[in-house]
Amino acid sequence: MGLISWMFVEKTVDEKTISSVENTFGVRFPSDYRECVQKYNGGYPKPNKFDFDNGTQGVFNDLISFTDEVLNIQMFFDFKDDPGTMGIVPFGRDPFGNLLCFDFRNSLDKPQIVFYDHEEKIENSITPICRSFTELLERMYSLEENKDNGG
Repeated sequence: MGLISWMFVEKTVDEKTISSVENTFGVRFPSDYRECVQKYNGGYPKPNKFDFDNGTQGVFNDLISFTDEVLNIQMFFDFKDDPGTMGIVPFGRDPFGNLLCFDFRNSLDKPQIVFYDHEEKIENSITPICRSFTELLERMYSLEENKDNGG
């Protein structure tokens, strides 16, 4: 999280609030995410571009707020009961309404990071991004940066 700056951060989130959300979803968020959301609740990371494992580019627009009255993480509780998204817990959004999520389906201790495309059929809607929240943050870059020596 060192090279990322967070803009438009909302009020900080306490452990009790995070635990309440975890209990509702039936998961325990990874410590790297817990630490980040406590400090940067609802924030917009800069830089905000990342690459999927398959090479496709994505945008991490913002962390889903724990406290905003209009849009907050509690509004995604129906994910836990839908067979297509059971085990998927959203934590961020892209600019187009798609979601960055933890995928607890294969591991409750080390959830993968996946992309949920809300416009696709459920069988095609979930695409792996990387192995952890920290790895996602480490992948962040801006288009102005030279990602590799090739440009």
